[in-house]
Amino acid sequence: MADFNLIDEEWIPCIDSDEQRVEYGIRDTFLQAHELREICDDSPLVTAAIHRLLLAILYRACEGPSDMATWLSLYGRGGFVSDGNLGRYLRHWHDHFYLFDDKHPFMQVRGLDLNDYKQDGTVKKDGSDGLMRLAREAPDKGGRVLFDHRIGTERPEYEPKQIARMLLSAQSYSGTGVAAGGKVEDRQITPTPCRFAPCVDGLVLWLQGDDLFQTLLLNLVPRDYVPSDRAVWEDDSIVDVAIRSWKTPVNFTGPVQRFASLSRFVRLVDRRSMFFTNGLKTVADSQDPMKAYSRSDDKSDYQAVKLRADRAAWRDAHTLFSLESSIHKPPATLNHVARFAQGRTVGRVARPRANLVGLATDQGKALLWRHERMPVPLRILGSTDLTERLGSLIGEAEAIGAELSRGLFWNATTGKTIRREPVGRVQAIADLVLSPLLELRGPGVLRTAEGRAAEDAHNKAALDLSESLDPRPAYWARLERHFYALLEDLPNDWDEATGDWKPDEQQAATGAWRRHVKSEAGRALEESVRSLGTTARAIQAVARVRTDFNDGDLRPPAPRAAKRTRKGGTRR
Repeated sequence: MADFNLIDEEWIPCIDSDEQRVEYGIRDTFLQAHELREICDDSPLVTAAIHRLLLAILYRACEGPSDMATWLSLYGRGGFVSDGNLGRYLRHWHDHFYLFDDKHPFMQVRGLDLNDYKQDGTVKKDGSDGLMRLAREAPDKGGRVLFDHRIGTERPEYEPKQIARMLLSAQSYSGTGVAAGGKVEDRQITPTPCRFAPCVDGLVLWLQGDDLFQTLLLNLVPRDYVPSDRAVWEDDSIVDVAIRSWKTPVNFTGPVQRFASLSRFVRLVDRRSMFFTNGLKTVADSQDPMKAYSRSDDKSDYQAVKLRADRAAWRDAHTLFSLESSIHKPPATLNHVARFAQGRTVGRVARPRANLVGLATDQGKALLWRHERMPVPLRILGSTDLTERLGSLIGEAEAIGAELSRGLFWNATTGKTIRREPVGRVQAIADLVLSPLLELRGPGVLRTAEGRAAEDAHNKAALDLSESLDPRPAYWARLERHFYALLEDLPNDWDEATGDWKPDEQQAATGAWRRHVKSEAGRALEESVRSLGTTARAIQAVARVRTDFNDGDLRPPAPRAAKRTRKGGTRR
């Protein structure tokens, strides 16, 4: 049986030049790329996975490109053609792109069977899963609900185009879990627990041009062609490599294997069920060309810049754009577009946009996903001075964010609230609302058990109240649009003639950003404390805490001095 070929069938969701949603197969997505705005699925994980699949195909079909001259030749064509290398590649591997197939099922393992059998050949245990397991947004068997309220054990029937998208997403974004044992054809397998798939750890970034053709080329970073870096649909031996990797993890052979990774063994049984277990286990590295990495110093290992549930990706923009830093390692596509822009006009792609997709997790469980877009001013990419200034300006916003709310922390180990000085504005107000005399006795002064218990109870109540008032979500959300304006305008604060910053009064972008940071912080704080009402205690508490912000608040707080320890014993 061979059914639903991904090269021919319509399954890739696109937006055309008229802002209409259309769907194409792989071949027509490439051939229509110059007339399409972008690929955009309801799930940002699917959107990222499809981009990586198309780039893997291009790397193999183009056998590179291995240098900038070859890349410029590809870019200058303005579109893909059916009779070139790409068309020949898709025709050659056409039979390996069937979603349902007995010989070469796409991104699956032929002969995977996780059932247990009795001696008479009857099935003792059904080892199959419902297809919902492919989607990170679907509930799991344990009943965890994230995006929808179905039961994790349900087995709904999906359309083939939905299954194709879910399968790609799972190969890129599957989490940890218990791997099932079984067999691959006649070979018994006992896999170890699963690791994260390649895209879970870190933000995935790709540049977007004026059309999909430009988008794909901007992210097709020139690199030496490695013949052994083959796609999973080209290489049956990858199954044996993956099985061996369960004991000794391996390195990716290159971007092709990384972008279309067989991180899970899957075999579709029908439109409801599948077999699903561990796949290729790889060594953690910092080589993904679509990710940003950072480290604390020159001697530390790079770690992927991750999506945090409480932090938008733009707050790490200076990390993404720092091309010449030994501490930060930006995505390779940003280095590529900076080289492309250097010494020549970029043509129609004067303002590429960055797409950032991330999945926030907690102990392997998905919390949320996010798809952010931001402009990428090319002058910032090529300037250490501008990226350092951008980082310092974000740091000023972080300082005021800390000033809004800091000082009280819940210690899950001891079950108590830790209090550190100085407290933030909203927490100071919460202190005064709950206990006007707290500032007179100070934390830690009462030494009796009853006093300590009362203080613990007060600190917990103040923490709960300050968290309910927390002005930071509104503060950061409103700063986002100001930040994008800063990205566009910051290069104008630099004087190209003198090679230095303009006088302070002429730095319009820097000045506007600082004004917005202070005003948005004050606005968010004032709005948050309105919920306290108009009681005398609330009015007095707010009146005793400054709710406006000045230039001094832009400076990060000085680090606390470490406690000095006396050597040689205790003085008598």
